Amino acid sequence: MGALAYLLLKRDAKEEQAGARDLLEAAPSQSVDKITKEQVQQILQEIIKSQEQMKGYMKELTKELLSKSLTFEQTYQRVKEVQPADPLEKHGLSMVSFDQLLDKHQGDPAVRESIAKIMGAPSPNSCCSEKVQAITVKTIIDVHNFMLEKLDALVQDFLALPNKSTYDMKTVTIAAQAIVGSKIEDSFGITSEDIESAVLMYHTMLATNQEFAAINIKIQQTMGKLMGTSFAMS
Repeated sequence: MGALAYLLLKRDAKEEQAGARDLLEAAPSQSVDKITKEQVQQILQEIIKSQEQMKGYMKELTKELLSKSLTFEQTYQRVKEVQPADPLEKHGLSMVSFDQLLDKHQGDPAVRESIAKIMGAPSPNSCCSEKVQAITVKTIIDVHNFMLEKLDALVQDFLALPNKSTYDMKTVTIAAQAIVGSKIEDSFGITSEDIESAVLMYHTMLATNQEFAAINIKIQQTMGKLMGTSFAMS
């Protein structure tokens, strides 16, 4: 996954784990009991490396989208060419079984640290930049409304494709993130990382902001349409 994360799909850990249980059936996978704590740590490191690779590529793809007009198909193909192998698939694990492994080893400091990195929370230091400091709560809400509008249009266009069943949905999601992220940067002059940092900075205020909560629910539901199912709401 890329940097936009994460803006589109990232939720707190409990919501993500609940979503994994509700959305995914446990595919044939390794027995959780046979996987050691050291193997879990290794898999987490592979996930972090994969995310960092995609984050770097997403920045380059966003620049390309800002400088030229690419179709969804062209964006999808660019993502597909560089998308790293899924570490969970490599190790024969479903998301549900991996979630069980994380629950089992959640007391291990190294595991907790790796999970925090995967969740992708911006560094508190990033909130100190002048650009982020200039972002207001209103701007954050405006960006999310804009994101929802562009994402909804993209999803409607994708669902209208006659061959949509031939697409890999993980790649589709990343392509959608890149497209929407470039539109945000073009319209507001701020990156997804800037917005993530601003959300962290205003976390307390946003936690009780009903408009922000409502927009995020709509974004979840729109992404649910893209994935062919509705996100379970807590």
